Order: sequence, then C-alpha cells, then structure tokens
Amino acid sequence: MKINMLKNVVAISFIFAFMAIGATTIFAQPNLRVLPWQGSSTPLVESTYQYTSRVRNIGNQNADNVKVVVDFPLTNTSPSRFILGKLAGLQTGCSKIANKLECNVGTLLPNQTKSIAFTFEFQVSTTTPTFTSTATTTTAGEINPNNNSASISPARRYANNPLTTANVLVTSCTGTNLTSFYECELYPSSQQSFSMTLNLDKSITVPIAPTYTGMWDQLALPTDQTLHFTIGDSNTVEAEFNGFAVSSTCFEGITTFPGNSNYNSAYRVCEQ
Repeated sequence: MKINMLKNVVAISFIFAFMAIGATTIFAQPNLRVLPWQGSSTPLVESTYQYTSRVRNIGNQNADNVKVVVDFPLTNTSPSRFILGKLAGLQTGCSKIANKLECNVGTLLPNQTKSIAFTFEFQVSTTTPTFTSTATTTTAGEINPNNNSASISPARRYANNPLTTANVLVTSCTGTNLTSFYECELYPSSQQSFSMTLNLDKSITVPIAPTYTGMWDQLALPTDQTLHFTIGDSNTVEAEFNGFAVSSTCFEGITTFPGNSNYNSAYRVCEQ
C-alpha cells in the first residue's frame, strides 16, 4: 500500500510539474492592442490639429520590434496619389513612406503603452477622411491579432462666410473623379482662373463670357458655410458647383458638368 501511495504522489507531482511547464509555454505571449485615437473628432478644415495613436501590450510577454503604421485618406490623382491633407510634426522614429506614417516603437513590456503623434490639416473633400493605425511585432504567438488596429473618421467643420453680393475669382483644375481642390494645389500648372460676380438678386455675371449667366445660393445647411451655383447659357446648365467655406473669404468644392459626366472640376472661389 505504501508503495502504491508513493507511486500516486510521484505521478501527481509529475502532472503538476508538466502543467506548470505547459502553462509557461502556452500562456507567455504578447498581445498588442491599439487604443482609441486621441484628437479632435470635429476639426475645422485647413487648420492644424494633433492626433495621437497609442499601442499597449496587454499580454504577459515582451513584444519586440513593435511598429505602428498609419494609413491616411488619399487623393484621387493619377498617375501618383498623395495624402489628402498636410501631415507634419512627426516625432523621432517616425517617417512618411509611400503615403503612410511608419513608426518604430521598439520593445513593449507587458502592460506598457507607447504613443505616436503627428499634426494634420484636413481639406474640403467629397470623401470621408479616415486614419487607421496598425501595430505589429516580430515576437511570435500573439494572442489576439484582431485588436491590432483602430480607426478614426473625423467630421470636418467649415468656416462661416455669409454672402449678399461679391466679386469672386474662381480657380480650378479639371480631371476625372476629382475629390478636392487640394488635388489642384498639388499640380499648380493645371490651374486656370476666371472672374465672375455674385449679384444681389442671386444671378451671376461672367465678364469673360457675356452670353453665360447663372444663379447662386447658400440654401444648403449650414447656410453660412456653403455655396452653390450653376452657370450656363439661357437654356442649359453647363456647370454646377457645391462647396464649403474654408475661410471668411473662400469656398472650395467640386463642379460637375451635366452634359459631360466623364470629367469634373475642383473649384476655389474667393472674394476679391
């Protein structure tokens, strides 16, 4: 009986030892989690804001060679695309590579959090601006890779610019599926300009084309931040603009051509 009891004790001790070794092997793993973004959810266009992405190791093993990559909204230009906005204020260890922000964070200890920050200036655009931050590690066996990304899509705000009448300079470029006047700014040689008058009776006068006229309004909400107009001859609307105020003197937006859906134009309309 004593011999059997001794055998049982040895067996149980072996099992506990095996479980302890197994637990160390199985459960000592890193687990990166990208936390919610910090920064304004309602930025004013063409103003600078700081945004911060944070990554935490919620596992119980070091995460080595952690890298955070941020994806940005992009222009719809061709053949090259660009970040749709002005990126600046990069911290040490971060570089802009192929329209992404890549930051080498280093080793993250268990329960340690590190942050990367930058400044950004949003533009008027027909697309929704989204930042997506993704963290990776070279340490194998991450527990849950599904929490390694986080996104933010700020709702842009616009300036107030109520109009009664104005002489304006329209600067534009034309292309296919343009989304923002910022795309024109990237290619200055593609821009052209003309003047027109927004009259008190809501009509439009185009001095360089006396046979053309149009109508303008600020009926879209919020009214003081929007501008809409159409231009054409007496029978046909040839161009329709919808824009938002970027300052107390300028609007930016997209113009479509009802008679030619293959092209559109990005306009900047500024009071003179």
